[in-house]
Amino acid sequence: MSDLVLGRTNLSFPRTWLSLRVPSISGEIDPLIDACLAAQVPLDISSQPALWGGKLRGNTPVLAACSTFQHERSVDEKHASDLTQAHLIELLSAIGREQIDFYFIRVRRAIEEFQISGLLQATEMARIDGHIRFLGLWSEEFPLAALGLWQFNDAFDVVCSPFDAVTGSMDVSLASMAAKRRVGMITRGKQDPTEAAVALKPADSAQAVREANCV
Repeated sequence: MSDLVLGRTNLSFPRTWLSLRVPSISGEIDPLIDACLAAQVPLDISSQPALWGGKLRGNTPVLAACSTFQHERSVDEKHASDLTQAHLIELLSAIGREQIDFYFIRVRRAIEEFQISGLLQATEMARIDGHIRFLGLWSEEFPLAALGLWQFNDAFDVVCSPFDAVTGSMDVSLASMAAKRRVGMITRGKQDPTEAAVALKPADSAQAVREANCV
């Protein structure tokens, strides 16, 4: 399957990405990493940045990672910014790089405007300094929360949405906004890639990588 030009990035990426998970079987981590590198697809390392970052040292795959939810406990804009900056420093140290390719802000519920401002202030500074290449919005189980943030803050290059196994599609409201703003769409789950979106699939073994059809 051909690559996909992913929205505002203006770059072509494989239609299948992998989200790394710690294998349940001892000794499977190195074969998993080898399979991921052979697949030559972007890798989401959010589950264990220090582990995956250490294993990937010396290699240059496209890497993606998510924010924490620490901003939810911030008491003012500066606090939210400081917490985000601290996580970015920790993340970059873990992967041994000056830049993360995709950094996603995770949204699981509505948050205060000052928290949003602090988050975006920190990520914009990081982009200017070259520490974030592309900024993403990561919607958790309530897409309306992510949509509410996105409607008034057009700062994102890509958006990642859960795949609805019932309807067999990505969230319609997020997909519609992505199309209007020319933002790249990524869906999470085991679904096949679509014509309009990248599929982010879980990978916890070399076999899972092979089954993900990373072509």
